[in-house]
Amino acid sequence: MPDAHSDPFVFPPQLWFGLLCHAVGKDEAGRINLLGIFNRIALAGPPENTGVPSHAHLNGILVVGFSGGLGHFEAQIELRNADSHTLWQRPSGPWAFDLGPGERGGAILAEQVQYWLTQQGQYHYWVRLEPSGGEHQVQFEVHSEIAPTELEQGDSGE
Repeated sequence: MPDAHSDPFVFPPQLWFGLLCHAVGKDEAGRINLLGIFNRIALAGPPENTGVPSHAHLNGILVVGFSGGLGHFEAQIELRNADSHTLWQRPSGPWAFDLGPGERGGAILAEQVQYWLTQQGQYHYWVRLEPSGGEHQVQFEVHSEIAPTELEQGDSGE
């Protein structure tokens, strides 16, 4: 694959957006609607006597968009923890797309993602774009579940 730094006909695109959401749709004008955008997942803590470990179910759509640029590009996508250990890789391999003038001025990947996490902390989807070598992160957090009584107190404005 040509190197974006040495090939005068390859211009790397810019990350347009990267996020997790619950649904992706299009309106009548062809515009994309991203619904239920989130960056936090609750870690459920079952009672200790059940023997069920704490868990958080990541269930959403990873949406990544690039704009501008000229050429053929591939993006490696992995789910990583705070220590950058890979937990998951996109099963169908790199996402490949072409960008250029006209209607190919942007590219959007929308992929259903599911993963069971067992610890609180920071996680991210790591996106490495080739041939430019640019790296981007779509970050999210796994946090302890909020008890209903805490939520009610927080909603009262106190």
